[in-house]
Amino acid sequence: MLNRNWSSFLFKQVALYRNFRQNWSRFKTKAVLYSYSFYRGDRRFGKFALAASTAGFTFRDHGISDDRIAECENCEEEFAHRKTPGKGWELLYEEKDMLAFRRRIDGPYEMYEYKCVGTYYDISPRTFLDAQNDLKYRKEWDDNIVTIEVVKEENENELIRWVSKFPYPMYPREYVYVRRTWVSEDEKYAVLDSESVQPEVFPSISESNVRVRSYTSRMSIRAHSNWESHGVDYILTYCDNPEANIPRYVYNWMVNKGGPYFLRQVHKAAREIESSGREVRSATEKALLRKNDRVLQRQTKENEEKEKKRNEEETKLNNQENEGEKKLEKPQKARSTTASTSFVLQSEQVNYQRTA
Repeated sequence: MLNRNWSSFLFKQVALYRNFRQNWSRFKTKAVLYSYSFYRGDRRFGKFALAASTAGFTFRDHGISDDRIAECENCEEEFAHRKTPGKGWELLYEEKDMLAFRRRIDGPYEMYEYKCVGTYYDISPRTFLDAQNDLKYRKEWDDNIVTIEVVKEENENELIRWVSKFPYPMYPREYVYVRRTWVSEDEKYAVLDSESVQPEVFPSISESNVRVRSYTSRMSIRAHSNWESHGVDYILTYCDNPEANIPRYVYNWMVNKGGPYFLRQVHKAAREIESSGREVRSATEKALLRKNDRVLQRQTKENEEKEKKRNEEETKLNNQENEGEKKLEKPQKARSTTASTSFVLQSEQVNYQRTA
């Protein structure tokens, strides 16, 4: 009877836990939206709403994975074919030191991803990235931003909320995405990889914006010489669904022109940083620290493998020496036995002669 009651109790607890997990995201979304409508006039609510939305969010579960970042090691090959990408990419736009491509995405709707490749000779890779990473500075030069902020940060990972203007009469678009920065060991390549976070994971805090569920962006750069010197190549690949019933050809025109226009703005902002000597927040510093950790871990692993190999070779050599000594000892014992046998035979022969 006791075992039956205990099993029933455990079953109820498991059912309650599963029900809680299934309804937690829904409850969190409703709670945030209700609080927003109730405390809309209170400026302090914004921080509270963001904190409530991040409850349960972890970069380990919802961030850019290590396997995906490991693909950045192929940057050299990507840049080798950047002007002729192939694989379904078609050239859309061309100007001095810039090319724009597009490629259709498989699916029921006419969706495309876009790629912009180019070169800047008058800015350094560091300022090119910092102009994008410093969100406070970006608010100054990007006129399409309503608001943009880092909600959560952990090492080289960032959770960002970005509200962007859209042409009237459409509502602003809200992007919530994770971004991870990677720097190669020789500090010649860097990647900013971004992907949207679903509303079930991070609810919207305003009903006046349209949440964009599908958004990816990947900025790869290559330094001509080093991190601080002028000269940088870039590849920007991006795709998003604006969640709007607008003609597809209009949207494609907007996205096609949007990439080159954004890059021209970044270039102008980077030049402003260098000419004015302005201090900006650099998210790449943490990526550089992470790179140093990777190098240290790799060197430690290599040293451990070398030490292990050396110990194995020493052990093998000692075993060979021991076996050699044993082989040398065996013939000596055989000779001594033969000599003693011969001595006994000779003694017996002498005794026989004396007897005779």
